[in-house]
Amino acid sequence: MLDIRRVDSSELALLLEFAERTFRVAFQHLNDPRAFELYCSTVFTPANFKTQFDDPQAQFWFVFSDNRLAAYFKLNLDIAPAGMDAPRGIQVERLYVDAIFQGQRIGEQILRHAEEQARARNDEWVWLSTWKKVPAAIRFYERCGYEIFGEEIFWVGDDPQMDWLMRKQVV
Repeated sequence: MLDIRRVDSSELALLLEFAERTFRVAFQHLNDPRAFELYCSTVFTPANFKTQFDDPQAQFWFVFSDNRLAAYFKLNLDIAPAGMDAPRGIQVERLYVDAIFQGQRIGEQILRHAEEQARARNDEWVWLSTWKKVPAAIRFYERCGYEIFGEEIFWVGDDPQMDWLMRKQVV
């Protein structure tokens, strides 16, 4: 049984540890070690996560499976990138499922949760970005109804990487 709930401020240390660990498992082997460590040393800090957590337009969520932390995701509210013909939307900025829980459709449930949040707010779109070098992620999002509508640069340290922007209309 899955329990999806907002991260509490008392859980920031757990969020930071889980976020960095799952990011490293997903992408460290695909990146230049120097650029990757530069990125991690600036992004995965208590101060950075506290600033993000305190942003009223950001929401961090945990997903527990049988009382075990299985995933986390971040939603950014009232944001739409250039090229998406909508004044507002919800961005799924991060979606990371712990490796031992992958294949259990948790990612799909996270996306459905984000879509429900968007509908409750009368937002028309949910959107995200995903690295072009990870075709399995692109196929996953496409199976969930997301379409490519643009691209952007995601900086890993000083390494510019091209991401696809993907969206799904939810209204």
